[in-house]
Amino acid sequence: MMPITLNQPNGLHIVSQATLAQLFEDEALRTFAGGLLQTALAHTINFEPPTFNASLTLAETLHHSGPQIYPLLTALLVLDAEIHTLVDEERRILSLPGFLSYRANLPLDKVSLETLRLPPLNQGGRYAFTVSDNGAFLAVRLDLNPARNVAGHVRVAVSSVTRPPVRLVAAEQRLERRVIAEPLIEAAIAASRADLPTPLTQIEQAELVEVLKGFIK
Repeated sequence: MMPITLNQPNGLHIVSQATLAQLFEDEALRTFAGGLLQTALAHTINFEPPTFNASLTLAETLHHSGPQIYPLLTALLVLDAEIHTLVDEERRILSLPGFLSYRANLPLDKVSLETLRLPPLNQGGRYAFTVSDNGAFLAVRLDLNPARNVAGHVRVAVSSVTRPPVRLVAAEQRLERRVIAEPLIEAAIAASRADLPTPLTQIEQAELVEVLKGFIK
């Protein structure tokens, strides 16, 4: 049986024909990014209502437009996932946001999704996936220099049933290459309102602040 994940020097490649159930059981994904993807997959498979079909392939899931896949997409956004496709016999590489933008023009019966690539992780990585009290899905990753508390490669993403997954770029930029401290975290998350048509709720904002504070404790 062909492996569904392949570790290579340029990252972890996931075969798009693997089912969500297979991915959830895959050992490489259990350990990648501190189990971030496995947690997101659990919330995707058990999404209520209705329960998402765990027998769907990754390719089928990525073509699904409903909120059931938002937990997985939120996690993939902070991991800088990219989609390797075959379009008219030409291989193309699309960022996840790019793929989602063109998804309606990339029907699964005409466009082959071959693999999903997750770039290599850096040392000192911190990862979290959580669900807020109001049901929002929150994903955070950053690399942290423990001696200096300087953050790098900061990614923050949020989604909910009514909010498609989006990265909080303003917050990321305020935290990038900065010494992480509580006042900076609170200001960065507050600044993320500029990224969103619908501002973060107080619950979502407080939860993100707590996750980031937990990285420096």
